Amino acid sequence: MKRALIAIPAAFLMALAACSDDDSPSGEEPEGSAANSSTEASAPPEPVELDLADAAGACPLIDSATLNSVTGEDFRFASGGPGEAAEGEEAPAQLTCAVQTGEAAYPDLTLFVIGTEAKVEVYEEELADGTEAIDGLGEAAYWIVHTEDTGAGPALEMGWYEGGTIFEMRYTTPVDTDPAVVNELVGGFTELAKGIAAAQAEAG
Repeated sequence: MKRALIAIPAAFLMALAACSDDDSPSGEEPEGSAANSSTEASAPPEPVELDLADAAGACPLIDSATLNSVTGEDFRFASGGPGEAAEGEEAPAQLTCAVQTGEAAYPDLTLFVIGTEAKVEVYEEELADGTEAIDGLGEAAYWIVHTEDTGAGPALEMGWYEGGTIFEMRYTTPVDTDPAVVNELVGGFTELAKGIAAAQAEAG
């Protein structure tokens, strides 16, 4: 069954995370507020050499050996932490992680993990034609390969919903990578995603 994508991550995830059962968004922080000033002033976390378990945010959920095996790359640096403050004082927590080889900007892997009050039906409604469903991953899951010109190569995006948590993973390849090669990575990244989901469940 084909479903579509939302063009992505942080903005969509933050909006959906703020949804209640009746799809009512939470209030916005005004520009120049103390919350926004604090976010802008905070320094980004320093990248750390893998072991991913030593990095912050969503990084400990990723199994580095599996990532390297699936991609054939040697990912060595990771940086993670809480995401930007979501709208509303009671917005669910967010975790992020970015992983790179250290040799160039791409390939890289990014992971977003965001709590949400929205039900799985709301999550599924945001998916239209263009994505492919994944069985056996969360309550609802999809994947899609982006081939638009972004200054990098094709990107595999994979997302899923499980028990009030939204996960989104994106693997971006170097320029001139064949999209067919990226399509062949779906099975391996599905296993990586299942490991992430299991690690999140174990972490509670």
